[in-house]
Amino acid sequence: MNSELSSQAGGQATRLRWLGHATFLLSSPGGVQVLLDPFNVELGYPVPELPPIDLVAVSHEHADHNNVGLAPGTPTVVRGISDSGWHPGTVTVGDVTLHMIGGAYHDEAQGRERGRTAFMSVEVGGLRLLHLGDLGHRLDTNLLAQCRGHQVLLIPVGGHFTIDGATAAATMDEIGPSITIPMHYRTARLPGHPTTPLDETGFLVGREVRRLAGTEMALRAEELPGRPEVVAPAVP
Repeated sequence: MNSELSSQAGGQATRLRWLGHATFLLSSPGGVQVLLDPFNVELGYPVPELPPIDLVAVSHEHADHNNVGLAPGTPTVVRGISDSGWHPGTVTVGDVTLHMIGGAYHDEAQGRERGRTAFMSVEVGGLRLLHLGDLGHRLDTNLLAQCRGHQVLLIPVGGHFTIDGATAAATMDEIGPSITIPMHYRTARLPGHPTTPLDETGFLVGREVRRLAGTEMALRAEELPGRPEVVAPAVP
């Protein structure tokens, strides 16, 4: 697969841009703009210039994931949890279908330390993409069954607040995506952040790794790699 700004022949691409931390902009072949887990501007990443957003999805209500005000326009906002629990459900906007998956926690203590988190499953352009929010534990049988079958996986790897690199690697192997994009780790933009830098997590050891020169990649179902690979975008 040509991961960076691919212009090869074939179906129109779904474009995925890492904005930093756990925040991604997904642009569908039909032009739908989806913002996933928008960070708060105090975090340290630059405020991105964004098109009008059609759909914002929030895995959980922590400030580094729920800044819906980052999205220009008047988007539909879908939240994975509230004080009453998870909010599983399905929303379709144009050629994008979003499924909120409940049942996950931000820690290994059934949410007693950091609460709940939801997973965000996106069907677009013949692909299934899964964002694991701030997952803090190994997947149980029920969650694993709902996670399998996704070709693109966005997974936290930095530890401290979420699973660490070793747990993330084991989780990735259990889910079995074609492409995995690590997120939620310390970068030069977050020098004091308590998470671990990507190259120190152990997540990349023994993996086929593609490092991008930029922050954006093009995804096409017909161009998925023959062997699983980790794609690491440049730091915004």
